[in-house]
Amino acid sequence: MLLLISVPLQARQIDVVAGWNKPPYIVTSDNSGFEIELTRKILARLGHTLNPVYVPFGRTLRQLKNGRADIVLTVNISHEISAEYLTDEYVTYQNSAISLASRQLELRSVNDLKDYTILAFQTARRVLGADFAKATGEHRGYLEIADQGRQVRMLLLGSVDVAVMDRNIFSWLRSQLPPAQQKDVRIHNLFKHTAYRAAIADKTLREGFNRELKAMMKEGQYQALADKYRLAITPASGDYSHKASSLFPGTAEGDDEPVSANMLIRQQRSN
Repeated sequence: MLLLISVPLQARQIDVVAGWNKPPYIVTSDNSGFEIELTRKILARLGHTLNPVYVPFGRTLRQLKNGRADIVLTVNISHEISAEYLTDEYVTYQNSAISLASRQLELRSVNDLKDYTILAFQTARRVLGADFAKATGEHRGYLEIADQGRQVRMLLLGSVDVAVMDRNIFSWLRSQLPPAQQKDVRIHNLFKHTAYRAAIADKTLREGFNRELKAMMKEGQYQALADKYRLAITPASGDYSHKASSLFPGTAEGDDEPVSANMLIRQQRSN
């Protein structure tokens, strides 16, 4: 009896470009994190292997345009990329404005940010909406940087008033600091969830990515991976789960939430 095994005809190593370290999504130290592991599993189902390439977030799409990448992670239509290259949504970030609780800042709208110094992630002005772009457009105290660990450190040192970043990234990076540096913070939920896709120029690879992503969602593998990295907000067949993040329980969109150092440490070490 002849056993037939289906193997892709052009199995190969796929160069996957991602931004610098931003756990729990991208963990450069051991090539892990939700986005890296999800992409690795999708490629494995297609018979390929993953070769991670890390560059500053603002330069990731340049690698695809220059032909030095097969896949670029964490992009969407707001970036300078043709929509035809984008995959289905595979991850959702919850970006927030974060301040020291001791400052007692009252931030009820994006427009309130104009009175404070702001350190944001690269491309924030592009992806966080027109109101944010307008509020920061001529703001001399606004800066975007690639190193999100530096965002956390500068906020906790009091060097800036507000850090704009994903709340899960903040929690993970903050938990790596000495306890004495983990000051209480306040989360200001000023932004809607931001859904991201991958950019893939090769049509066959892009279609395969979408097909296997849908299959993993249907089979429960996607949710299992999201649970592993404690992601409460994820794309699900084009819809979003609006349950509160497990890292910051009890948060309602539009409200401020004080978060103590001990609370974050306990939550980060749970599960």
